[in-house]
Amino acid sequence: MLITESEPAARVLVVVDFTKPFQAHNFNEFTLEPRGAETQLTWTWTMQGRILYLMKVMGLFVNVDKAMGRHFEAGLRNLKTIAEQ
Repeated sequence: MLITESEPAARVLVVVDFTKPFQAHNFNEFTLEPRGAETQLTWTWTMQGRILYLMKVMGLFVNVDKAMGRHFEAGLRNLKTIAEQ
């Protein structure tokens, strides 16, 4: 994971490369917008790379949002805490 761009209290761009369980190249963009005592966070996630046939088949039976959602939610809660300090 590498932060490639950041603008304080506005935007963070992160590149994430995976090798296991399969190779993937991901881009994460976090847009932060102060709103009084809170911060509005918008998150865009894209993934580039080849998807193996096995992964396509698995995608028919596994709800990726459900499987990965708790990890994303925990990360967003952590980011919220840090951004609002």
